[in-house]
Amino acid sequence: MLVPPAAGIEPSVRRQRAQRTLLVVDQERDHIERAFDDEPVVIETAATLADARSSVDEIDCLVAPSTVTDDDSDVTSDDVAATDGSGEHIGWLETVKTDTPALPIVVLADEVTPTLMRAVRAYEWTTVVGRDEPRERLATCITDLLERQRLTHLSKRSLASVELTGDAVALVDPAGGIQFVSRSLRMQFGADGDEFVGTPWQELFTDDAVSHLESVALPTVAEGWRWTGTCTARRRTGSTFPVRIRLGGLEDGSLVFVVSEADANGTEHDD
Repeated sequence: MLVPPAAGIEPSVRRQRAQRTLLVVDQERDHIERAFDDEPVVIETAATLADARSSVDEIDCLVAPSTVTDDDSDVTSDDVAATDGSGEHIGWLETVKTDTPALPIVVLADEVTPTLMRAVRAYEWTTVVGRDEPRERLATCITDLLERQRLTHLSKRSLASVELTGDAVALVDPAGGIQFVSRSLRMQFGADGDEFVGTPWQELFTDDAVSHLESVALPTVAEGWRWTGTCTARRRTGSTFPVRIRLGGLEDGSLVFVVSEADANGTEHDD
């Protein structure tokens, strides 16, 4: 059962400039690279769509012309040439999306017609950009598409954490960085705004507590169990206080910390 967000639960999200990998099919690499002069982006190329499809597990976004053909489909280059030139023959998109529905795809077109726009946007995480549009427009479309996907995934994980409990919650990404904190947790630790976002979860606890959690709690969670125990937390001021931790894991490797203040004997109490 989904539990609606309790009062005081507010996601703290910060736009992250993580390095992204784009795979460009049948396009000039230099044109795409110039669009991302100020972005941490790796540009890779594939001569054919078949080559690209063998590498989709290693990329963040696929960029392909609307007129590209799929060696495994019934659409040929002659079929594309027989269209009105708008590149509305995008049967390849259905093939790619069937195999990798969550892969963001940007379709480049000589002419962005209403028919082409409707065809492309019928699929999740896809968009279309005119080939002659400014390079900044291409960069913006790709960046926004990836960011929207990231925030959607984050929101789903945040809802999962709220389902776990309505108490003080910290959501930690698979790399160990805090991505979501509830207001009650910020109050417990004396933090303001999104101060915690992006910091390692270890900063919430003393060194001894971190060692205990890493040696006992995390292995338990990695095996699919939830862990409950006590340890010592550290406020932003440096002062420490005893807490009771409920720790669980999500399917993508994220961690959900539920923190309750406790007395010296480890007994949980409400503030």
